[in-house]
Amino acid sequence: NAVAPAAPVADLPWAQSRHAPQRLAVLSDGAGVTVAVVDSGVDNTHPQLRGRVLAGRDFLDPSGDGRLDCVGHGTAVASIIAGRDVGGVEFRGLAPAARILPVRISEQQIIEGRESGRTVTGAQFARGIRWAVDAGADVINLSVVLYQDNPDVRAAVAYAFASDVVVVAAVGNLHENGDPVPYPPAYDGGLGVGAIGADG
Repeated sequence: NAVAPAAPVADLPWAQSRHAPQRLAVLSDGAGVTVAVVDSGVDNTHPQLRGRVLAGRDFLDPSGDGRLDCVGHGTAVASIIAGRDVGGVEFRGLAPAARILPVRISEQQIIEGRESGRTVTGAQFARGIRWAVDAGADVINLSVVLYQDNPDVRAAVAYAFASDVVVVAAVGNLHENGDPVPYPPAYDGGLGVGAIGADG
């Protein structure tokens, strides 16, 4: 079930030039902040994350603690957030001193245009958000989103908001399908983040 390690990023990625992590570090490096990554799990053996991935929760395999990532997506997200500076690797995260709290809820992938892999129900998705709040997350990152309003998820986001937890979630992942409204970024208290290309 383990994912083969990716080759190190030896060249400076364009996003590192645009966001200049070394300039952000003097303002904040994420020290003292716990970011819950609600996703496919986070590989705690990743060299840039080693020692900073807490035991979390696995809603796919109840015996797990969220530190298994068969897909690699959650680990990639965690690296963007908190990947530390490692010799020979140009890529680094924007908050390299933050702690990562993995909450494993999905291993779905789109393969040849079709969804493949397990994921949780909307109610379990909401439980994952609430669990992250109760486990001490300061920020919850949701790159996995829903495309239908779900009352359980709406209430979970409201619970996070009322608990002073920042909820950051993906928008724009289905741009080629007309940009349907994603949840939870559409809820009050949700912060939606989309992507840009090298041209801005």
